[in-house]
Formats: sequence, structure tokens, C-alpha cells
Amino acid sequence: MKRIPRLLLTSLALLPALLSRAQVPVMEIHENGKYQPDQTVELQQLSADVKVIGNIATTTLRMRFYNRSSRLKEGRLTFPLPEGVSVSGFALDINGALRKAVPVEKAKATAVFESIERRQVDPGILEKTEGNNFRTRVYPLNPNGARTIEITYNQELRSVNGRLVYDLPLAQKEIGSFSLSASVYETPEVPQLVEKPDGSFVFEKKGNAWQAALQKLDFTPEQSLKIAFPQQADAPKTLVKRKGTDAWYFLTNLQIAPPAPVKKELRQLTILWDNSLSGLKRDHKKEKAFLEKLFATKSNIHVTLYAVATATNKIGDYAVSNGAIGALLKAVDEMTYDGATDYSTIPASLAGSGDVLFFTDGLSNFGEWDRLPAVPVYPVVATPVANYSKLRYYSNRTGGQLINLNQTAVDVAAAQLTTQPYRFLGVRYLYDIGSVSPATAVVTGSNLMITGIARKLPVTLTLQFGYGNKVEKEIPVTLDARQTAGDWAIETFWAQQQLAALEPFYDQNKEAIARLGKEFGIVTPNTSLIVLESAADYVKYKIAPPGELLQEYKAIIKQRNGAQEEAWGDYLAAARERMEELKEWWNTSYPLKRATAKFTVPRVVEDREVMYDASPAPSQEHRKARTISGEELKDVPAANISGLLQGRVAGVSINGAASKMEETVVVGYRAAPGGKVRTIDIKSDAGYMKDMDAAISTAAAYKTYLKLREHYQTTPSFYFDIANWFYDKKATALAVSIVSNLVELELEDAELYKTVVYLLKKYGAYNKELILTKKVLDWRPMDPQSYRDYALALQDNGRYQQALDTLYAALTQTYTEESRNRDDGIEEVLLMELNQIVSRYNARVNTSKIDKALLYRLPVDIRVVLNWNMDNVDMDLHVTDPRNEECYYGSKATSLGGRISDDFTDGFGPEQFLLKKAVKGKYQIKTNFFGERRVTVAGPPTLMAEVFLRYASGREERKIVVFQDAKGSNANSADGQTLVAEFEF
Repeated sequence: MKRIPRLLLTSLALLPALLSRAQVPVMEIHENGKYQPDQTVELQQLSADVKVIGNIATTTLRMRFYNRSSRLKEGRLTFPLPEGVSVSGFALDINGALRKAVPVEKAKATAVFESIERRQVDPGILEKTEGNNFRTRVYPLNPNGARTIEITYNQELRSVNGRLVYDLPLAQKEIGSFSLSASVYETPEVPQLVEKPDGSFVFEKKGNAWQAALQKLDFTPEQSLKIAFPQQADAPKTLVKRKGTDAWYFLTNLQIAPPAPVKKELRQLTILWDNSLSGLKRDHKKEKAFLEKLFATKSNIHVTLYAVATATNKIGDYAVSNGAIGALLKAVDEMTYDGATDYSTIPASLAGSGDVLFFTDGLSNFGEWDRLPAVPVYPVVATPVANYSKLRYYSNRTGGQLINLNQTAVDVAAAQLTTQPYRFLGVRYLYDIGSVSPATAVVTGSNLMITGIARKLPVTLTLQFGYGNKVEKEIPVTLDARQTAGDWAIETFWAQQQLAALEPFYDQNKEAIARLGKEFGIVTPNTSLIVLESAADYVKYKIAPPGELLQEYKAIIKQRNGAQEEAWGDYLAAARERMEELKEWWNTSYPLKRATAKFTVPRVVEDREVMYDASPAPSQEHRKARTISGEELKDVPAANISGLLQGRVAGVSINGAASKMEETVVVGYRAAPGGKVRTIDIKSDAGYMKDMDAAISTAAAYKTYLKLREHYQTTPSFYFDIANWFYDKKATALAVSIVSNLVELELEDAELYKTVVYLLKKYGAYNKELILTKKVLDWRPMDPQSYRDYALALQDNGRYQQALDTLYAALTQTYTEESRNRDDGIEEVLLMELNQIVSRYNARVNTSKIDKALLYRLPVDIRVVLNWNMDNVDMDLHVTDPRNEECYYGSKATSLGGRISDDFTDGFGPEQFLLKKAVKGKYQIKTNFFGERRVTVAGPPTLMAEVFLRYASGREERKIVVFQDAKGSNANSADGQTLVAEFEF
């Protein structure tokens, strides 16, 4: 059945931009593989509820989107959130009523969502992507139908000129039904409405809160909502809430009045300028205004400028005097924004000295910064989407400050660099106080929020402040049970601050992050919020339901009396059965007397005694070892792009395609002698390739590419084609840099990342292949292909034990029933690769934790594997032997002994062909595009065919072909198939 695409609703920034206009809600609809505005889907109803106390606010938005067209629509609603904001609530209408989401591990939520979606049911999921960016996926928007979404987020407000400001952007477009309510607690003066949507919206005092409300039909807001209210310095505002029976959460916020600032001399400065492709999205006008303000009254300052993308290049040294920074700004204006972001290429010892200004978004997708300099780092943010927790870690660790130009005026930001940072140094009394966050912090915007847990009340704690490690001021805070928060979930603010401290070290803290996210219902990098349609689904996938379904959920479990439908399972049993089948095939003598009939069903092999090893173990004298690796590339020269044009990029190690690692020769198996492989160069026929072919040099071709990119900047196949063009011209490092742009196009898009991985493997850039496959595994551990891709990248990098363990993990992890049905048969591919590692590197790997029933030496003369990067695509592998017998899904075994793995008609594949003993003659490898069920942002499917001769024999040879195939557009043979390789014995 053809699958109807999911609804993903998009791009909105509903958050406080204190000094610049925030974005308003925007719906984007999926059409022809891209998301774009669609006037037929409109915001029909909007209600907002705002609660504010001190410098914290909770906002709940309920949005009803109406599809007034006659077509089913698909979309995506994403919203980048500023620093200090977290999403803690999500609800979706199910059968006409809003249903609250429940927190689940992100990988499990995605697996369940996709499994249920295959049944044409409409679950909902809200997840966090890289940076503080959130997206909600809902399906479907029916013709002339509507869907309602509710989102709750918490935020810290920032101080502007002594006043706190809350900002809720509202588009000046008609809304059928509009309602707004706001409550401001514990402030003696009436809040000032800097902007309000209607003249009738006014505050009135009710109890301990100022409240205002508005309800309108067919209403067009005149303005957004912007509330300002004064602060009293050093006067803490505190809330407490019960934590069980013997403890209390507390939250206190206060405006700090620092003593006279301590001036800091500025003589030398290093600027790191992120010139990756995503750098184009930053507000360069604001960044340059900040630099002008910083240097306006300074003289005799030495500045060193670096460009950071896939490489870090020194651009030049500049002497700034009396604010004359024309040469520096000219160099910034001439930056070429291209490639991914790789912080690992930043040298630990920078050529310049003094403090470091780092203009970036914190999204390093090609390598992390693990060698911070021994000088203060000041990250500068001027884009809505950024990894604030990582950048704040950089600044706190080195003694700098995070400069957020989204929320700070340029004159205030410039002052941060010329004065010593005033810091919160901790709490003096901690006997009855625990889990205080932050432990220490730079006081930015003169505001500070501190949360923790008190074991008794009342209690007084003392907050300490100062410069460096010297205490300059102490402020007492008394916690009292009378300061109750009522129904306000202030515990989520405590959890949010705990998460902010854990997220910079995600790999080490992922379990703690998941635990906090699930406990407090906060969306984190590995926790999502999910809504399912029925209580039966919550039971099936072992997810605790929201309160309204709890009684039905328990009744279903009781009715089944423990005989619960098993939604999760692994591939171990299937792998044991498949290994028996493979052993029987390997030990059969070929050729057979007659060809096998077409459309044969694989035999079911009866259990029998397992036999490990088809031959005696190799003796020491038969073991050969030789290692050939490409040149370890060095730092690029100073010019911005000349390093790429010369074919070298720091941090990208290019290994020769024919390089071999340590090998163990299998005794008792005689590999076929010789054998030549010819891969087919499948070239793009896109019009822009003629422009590239007309270039007279590599440098000229790069300029042509940049000019063409103005028209194809968001087209993935453009980067794919151009990267291959440069690779064919032996400019491998430049090819790597250009294809890396794909990871900059979309946050956490596994399909785009897989496309890059295939080309990195082909180009021999194995260290970057490893980084990207690990990211995909982190995002999609619900797919066995993610483990496999990462394992093979580990093997490419010589990490054989970890590769072996990861392949075995692909068999032992649990997957949903729908996923196992989709990928049924993948165990045959995994078994060949697992045993190849054991065969070739048996002296270097430990197999004690692997089921012995799965270990068996299976060397073959020919192995072909067809991989592709997209779900819901049906690609087929065809291999024709010298007898003109074709092995494919319709004829799975040949008389020569060729066998092909199960046909993957709905999923990521892969498909595999094996031939134990090759006969003389020519073999052809073809692919066939059978069908797809959706078009995605990633463009047409990307295929990677790996051709192995003498696989697992100790004399192995591998050739790789990577190409894109849009509905068979690359067919180059009379039968409508694509010829990718030929080999001859």
C-alpha cells in the first residue's frame, strides 16, 4: 500500500527576543520533497496563557491549524528556542479531544511513532534536535479538517535597562478565535504593557497577582504582547514546592547590582569566525556592529583572524587603532561560507594571543572541540538556532562569557569583553540544602535564577558573589513554606538547570539526561514527548499512558493476564537459523546440474549440531600483515580556501581506496586467482555540470561552483554531483568539504548524513565517516542499519573489537515488531560481516561474548552489497554470471551457487549477493529502482554498491560505487536497470 507522508508542521520562534523582533508562528507544508509556506493551511485558533514571577515565565500555546484545501497535507512545526528555555508540555487532539503527551526515550519514541504511522494512524511526537531547536511531528491534516496542538515552555527573562521583559510575538493576520491571559505574581507595581494586541487588554490586581485577559473572534492583533516590569536590586523572589513528604524544591531569582566593574585591558584578541555553510544564517550585520562598538575607543590592539569550517585557516593579522577596523571587516565580508563545521581542527595553541572571540552557533557536525585554549573564550551568538549549553560550557571552562546578541545590546555586549566577569561563586550554607544549580555562573544581564532542594523549612542560605574566586558580596535568602508555588510546576525549572549542566557532556551523561527528561516531562536531546491513539498502543509498546487512559490501560493488562502482545524483539533466533542455512549453502558443491527455478522460497534448515570453522585454524606462518595508509593530512595554509584547492584539510584523513589492514588468510579455502573489477562511472546529467566541465582549472571550477550554488543552495543532489566532479579531478579534500554541506542543510537528518557517509567511504575519509555514523546511531538506534554503518566505519578505522561488538549489538538490540518485519533478513548480511572480522583479525578480537552458534568462517570469491539511504524505498540488486543466469529477488539461487539475501521492499536494505566459487567469465552487477513511497528533503535515493573479491579470505579487494537514482533515471542498460560494475575472472 502506498504510504501517505507524515505531517510535520514548521518553523517558528515563539520566544523572547528582548532587543529584536521575534519570529511569529509559520506553518510550512511538504511538497515535492521540500517544506514551504502554503496559504491553504491557516492558523484558525490561538490561545495563550502566560504566568510570570520574577525573571521566570511559563507560556502555554494552543494552536488550531485548518486545511481548507481538498488535499491531504503534510508539514512540520519547528521552533528554535533561546537560551534558558525548555519545552515541558505537549498535547495533540485525538478523536476531537486534547491528549497530553508522556515522556519517552527519544529513540523509543521515534521507533514507536514510525511503527504506528505505518498503520496509517496519527500519533504525535515532540522532539529536540541539535541546538536548542524543537520540532513537532503530527499526521495528518485532512482535507477541510483541522488539528490542535498545545505546547508549554518555560523560560528565564532577561533584564533590559533595569526592567524584565516578556515578549510573545503575534502575527498581524486575522485569527478566527483568539484568547490571551497573563498573570504577573509578586510585583508591587502594575506591569507595563510596552506592546499589547488590543486596547482592552489591561492589568488588574487580584490577590498577589496582576492579571489581564482578552477574547476575540475574527481578530487581527494590532501588536505583539510585550510586558515590562521593574526589578528591585538584591531582593530575592522565592517559590517553594513540596518534594514528597520530607523535602522542598525551591526557586529564587534576583537582580544583582554588581559593585563598580573591574576594568580589563584589551591589547590582543583572536577571532574565530565560523564560515561553514550554516554561518550564512547568522546576523552578520549585528556581529559587525558588535565589533565596531568593541573597538570604537580602543587603540593599539593586535587582532588575529581565523576561519573555521571543515578546516581552520588563519586569515591574517590586523592592527586596530582608534576604532579603525576597515581591513578586519573587509576580511570578514570576503569570507566564503562553505562546508560543515569541524571544531576539532581548531589548534590548541592559536597563533594569536589574548582572549578568543568565537562567532558561531555551537553546532559542530564534523568534529568537536576537545582541546580548549588556555585563554578565556567568548562565544558570540547571533542566530536563533544555537547550542547554548555547549557554548556556555566553553566560556565557563576557560573563564570567558557567552555573548548572546539575540538578547543583549551591542554596547552591553562589548562591555562584557572589557570588564572582569562578575560571578556567582556558590552557596555558603549547604547543610540542609542540596542539588543547587548553577554551582557557579557568570551573572549576565544582572539576573540570576538559583534552584535546589531543601531538606527542611524554614532555612536561610547565603549566596556569594565576586570577581575571580574572591567573595565581594553575600546575599541571604530565606526559604519559607509560606512561599508556596501552588500549582506552578517550579520543579521543571530545577530539572532544566540540572540538564543544562549535564548536556555539554552528553555521551557521559545520557542516562542521567534521559532520567530527568522522563521524570519531569522535559524534552531533551534523548527524551521526547509522545501521544498515541489508543490505550492498546500504550500497552503494546510498554509506555505509561496519560492519566485519562490509565484505567483503560490497566484493564487491558489485567484482561490479557500477562499474555501481552510482544512488540519488541531481537534478531538472535533468526540469526541462528540463518547461520545454519548459510553453512549448508557454503558446504554444498557447485555448480549444480540445473538452474534453480525462479521465485524459489529459501529452505528452512532443521536444527543440527553446530560446526564452528570450515577449516583448521590458520597457523602462524600463514598469517600475513601489511598496512598501507594515505598521507596524514597537515594543517592548511593561511589562505581561506587555498588549502582545499591544494587537496588538504586539517582533521580529514584520506586513505587510499586500495589500502589494506592486517589480514588473516583462511586455510582450507582456495580463493579464485586474479579477478578484475571495473566500476561504472555514473555521471550526473544536470545542466550545471556543463558549467563545471567548462572550467579551465580547479580554482576556476570552485568559483563556478560558488556561483551556481546561489541557485541550488538547498538542493542536496547539487552538492553530491559537484563533490564527485572534484573527486574525479583528484581534488579529494575539496570534494569532502563540498559534500559536507549536506549535513548543514537540516538538523539531525539521517538520510542526508547517510549520503555523506557513502561518499566519505568512497573518498577514503574514514575518520569523518566514523563521526557521522556515530551521530546517526545516536539518533536512530531503532534501526539495525545504524549499528551496521557505525560498525563498518569502526572497521575502516582499524577498531576491530569495537566493530565486532557493534555488529553483534545490531543482532541483540530490541526493535519494534514493525521494524523487525521491515528488516527481516538483515541478519544474513550482519552474519557475513561479523564473521569476516573474526576471520581476518582473529588474533586481535575477543569473541567470548558472542553466541558461538553464529561463528563460522564463510570466505567467498564474490560478495556484493547494495546499500541505500532512505526508508520506504524499494531498490533491487541483480547479478548476472558468465552462464547468463541472473540472481535477484525473483531467482534467489543460481546453479553456480550464487545466492541473494531477502528482498527489502520497505526500508533501508541492504541486499547482498554471495558466490563461494567464481568460474571464469564476466559478471555484471545492476540495480533496479522498483519504487518509493515518498519524496524527502534529502532528494533522490543515494545508493552505495560495495563489490568484494575474495571476501574474508585474507586477499580481499573492495570497490565502491555511489550514485543517486531518482525513479530509475540513471538506467543505462536496455532492460531499464543501472549497470554499476563488471568483474571478470
